Amino acid sequence: MRLSDVVRRYKFRLRRRFGNPSKRRVLDVGSGHRPHDDATHLVDLLPEDDSERGNPIQRVGLPLLLATVEALPFRDKMFDYVYASHVLEHTVDPAAACKELMRIARAGYIETPSPFYEQGYNYPNPNRGWSFHRWFVYIGEGDTLTFEPKTSQTIDEFCDCRHGQFIKKVYQSVGDLNRVHRVLPRECNEPLTRMPSSGHANSVREWGRSDWRGRA
Repeated sequence: MRLSDVVRRYKFRLRRRFGNPSKRRVLDVGSGHRPHDDATHLVDLLPEDDSERGNPIQRVGLPLLLATVEALPFRDKMFDYVYASHVLEHTVDPAAACKELMRIARAGYIETPSPFYEQGYNYPNPNRGWSFHRWFVYIGEGDTLTFEPKTSQTIDEFCDCRHGQFIKKVYQSVGDLNRVHRVLPRECNEPLTRMPSSGHANSVREWGRSDWRGRA
């Protein structure tokens, strides 16, 4: 299943759940250069600095507030839905970030690169890949969203091929990074006891409540 297909499905479910767009409040945290189509409010950090996103920030005529995901300046349950795509791997304090996302919205969506995908990038070279990602994010024991510091040591723990060389060769042989993306959505139709998700490429899941685990 392609990532674009999964995103379209989640957009459809969001619209079905909340009905009339004029009556819902949807926050995109870390909106960057590709805000969610259904967002009514945007949050980002350092709008003039594009070093950690693909292109210049887009405001698309919506309110843009400068804030960190660890300290969102909104009242409890102000939003019907919060969307955070490729944000948590950047955060300084993922536990605080998870708490804030749950606090300010009734439901939400999180997407992060999995350790498999992170393996394809050269950690020691600050000029290549995602050296600014601080965490590996994946589902650990007990279906718990787990954050591990992204270091040269943990890279080797996820794959004994030094700095992802094996994964790079896979990408090179395929010729298109998107062809090896496998998105594994996990859904829950009742109040969640766990955060989303980890597949072999991007991690996608809706959520309501959360457990997390970090390893220093």
